[in-house]
Amino acid sequence: MVKEINGLAELNEVVKNNNKVLVDVWAPWCGPCRMLGPVVEKVADTTEGLVTVKVNLDENDDVAEKFGIEAIPTLLVFNNNELVNKTVGFIPEAKVRELVK
Repeated sequence: MVKEINGLAELNEVVKNNNKVLVDVWAPWCGPCRMLGPVVEKVADTTEGLVTVKVNLDENDDVAEKFGIEAIPTLLVFNNNELVNKTVGFIPEAKVRELVK
């Protein structure tokens, strides 16, 4: 299950309290974001130990600023409170799974 969160403070809490976190940074007007959403949902539902959240870029400038996000969709992967992967643009399910290994 993918939970929508708001703001850098909430994102920091999620990252701090979980070992492995996948963050989908998106916007409702973004076509590639809407294509990637179901892929992220599927990976989230079938990957044990992975916490997955979505952050709407239009409502969360602080997240974009903190992580240097200039284009969407962007996926961020955190492992033990550290950013370990970042990808921009649509990627297929196999690549998403590879990112979160």
